[in-house]
Amino acid sequence: MIRQGLMLFFLALTVGGFLLIWDSPPEAFLRQTSSPLEKNPQADSYMTDVTSQRFSKQGNAQFNLSSPRVEFFEGESSLTLEQPQFSAQNDIPHPLRLRAARGQLDNANKQLNLSGDVRAEITTEDGPALLTTEQLSYLIDSNIASTGEPFNLVTAQSSVAGTGLRADLNNETFVIQSKVRIIHEPR
Repeated sequence: MIRQGLMLFFLALTVGGFLLIWDSPPEAFLRQTSSPLEKNPQADSYMTDVTSQRFSKQGNAQFNLSSPRVEFFEGESSLTLEQPQFSAQNDIPHPLRLRAARGQLDNANKQLNLSGDVRAEITTEDGPALLTTEQLSYLIDSNIASTGEPFNLVTAQSSVAGTGLRADLNNETFVIQSKVRIIHEPR
């Protein structure tokens, strides 16, 4: 009698489990790839108080980069930087210093993307110049800086404001896209 009761209990349990699986939607059996609370991916690794120097193929110092925190995401060829400070002096005709609240260094494209209170200090033959904007992309190999945001460029003789800028720092050519305002004070 006990044996028949146990057999009946296991049979009911098996049929109930089968019906539960049969009536469940297929999504119930899939693993969730990310939790709904995790919107920003977590870094695979990070470093603090980083100072790095990169050299060109000829062996010359190409640039220095420092940041209080650098994050690396596996599978990407880029680094996320907090408060990056970038300086290029030896491999370009005129020294350049960049600062921002945040940045991303794309190693594959050799591009530095900066955002949040970006400041670029450029030393030219005519003296120092200061470029301020909210977003700036800098191509390291070609020494070209560009932004699609409003900017201000102040030199010893002039003040330039506009929206959208492409600066070829090797040839000292600047292309302003729109809303140009220039004040020039000759010496």
